[in-house]
Amino acid sequence: MKKIVLLLTIFLLLAPGLASAESGRELLENSARFNDNQVTFSGEVIGVLPRVDFAWVNISDNGYVIGVLCRASDAKKVSVIGDYKHVGDTVQVIGIFHMACPEHGGDLDIHADNFTVLVAGEEVDRPVSIPLVALSAVLIAVAIFVTFYLWRVRKEREKILPWPFH
Repeated sequence: MKKIVLLLTIFLLLAPGLASAESGRELLENSARFNDNQVTFSGEVIGVLPRVDFAWVNISDNGYVIGVLCRASDAKKVSVIGDYKHVGDTVQVIGIFHMACPEHGGDLDIHADNFTVLVAGEEVDRPVSIPLVALSAVLIAVAIFVTFYLWRVRKEREKILPWPFH
């Protein structure tokens, strides 16, 4: 029994195509280890670039962004793309990781076999900060005052030293 468990463990560790990533950081920092292997990657959708039969989907995981090539029908499942006012859909991608994809000019990417939307995105409420608005108004007033003051100083200097001596 111990031999079977040992052989199964060795097989799972050495078999190509069975690698899995926990995070974008792990994928990028250990890209040689995951190269040309099947990985599982989850994150927030921050960009979709549709083409005819396929689409590029940019997925962010804690600041690490990876481009994913998937079918156009899979990309249409994305309802919200992340930006300042939105949290994008959270997706899970299972596919082949390429450290330097020969098909796409040596770019790092994942060719998705399975693309699943786990959590739909939503709008983020960003309330207006009253202290920040007040500070901005004060700074604008100071800038206008300084501009007017410097303009007056220049006019006074022109009276004393006319052009071209000032």
